[in-house]
Amino acid sequence: MLIHVTKSLIPFLNGQVQSAHAGSDVIKKRSIDANAIWQWHAHRFPYGDSCCLLVCHDQTGFVLVLPGVEKNEYDYLSDIVKDYLVGSIEDLGFSAAQSKQLSLTSGPVLFDEQSENSVKEMLSVAWQDLHNLQVDRPNLLLWNPLRLNELINQRIIKKDDNWCRPDELFRALVNQELSKLP
Repeated sequence: MLIHVTKSLIPFLNGQVQSAHAGSDVIKKRSIDANAIWQWHAHRFPYGDSCCLLVCHDQTGFVLVLPGVEKNEYDYLSDIVKDYLVGSIEDLGFSAAQSKQLSLTSGPVLFDEQSENSVKEMLSVAWQDLHNLQVDRPNLLLWNPLRLNELINQRIIKKDDNWCRPDELFRALVNQELSKLP
C-alpha cells in the first residue's frame, strides 16, 4: 500500500516518509503498479487539540476519515490506516474474510512525498463536505468513525467528467480485485 502524503503530514511521520529524491526501487515500482487499489493520498487537517486525517483513494475518491489522531499515534499510522481500511471494506458489505484476504495483498504501507494536486483537491473538498455534515453534530470526535466514513463516501463527486459516489466506485474496485484472488 502506497500513501502519498502532503507536506502538512510529513513532519509528524518521524522519518517514515520516503523522499521523492531517494530513488527507492520499491516506491518507483509501487508508483507504476497497475494495482491501483493500493494507491492513496493522506492529508492532515488541524482539528481542535488534535487533528483529522483524511486518506483518499487516488482512483475512486473514497475517503477514510480518521478524526482525533494524536501526536503519539503517528508511529503506528500504517497499522491504523490498514485496520481502518479493513473495517471500511466490511462496512461496504464485504465479509471479514474477504476484507482480510484483500488486505493481505497490499504489502507493507509505504509513505512518500509524491502527492498530486488533483487528489489533494479531492481531499480539500472532502474536508469541506465534512464541515457540512456537522450541522447536526458539530464535533467530529462524537461521531462513530465508520458512520462518518459512510456518509462522506455517499456524497456525489465529479470524477473524470462524470458524477458518481465514491463508495460505489470503490465497492466495484474491491469486487474486481477480489475476483482476481485465488
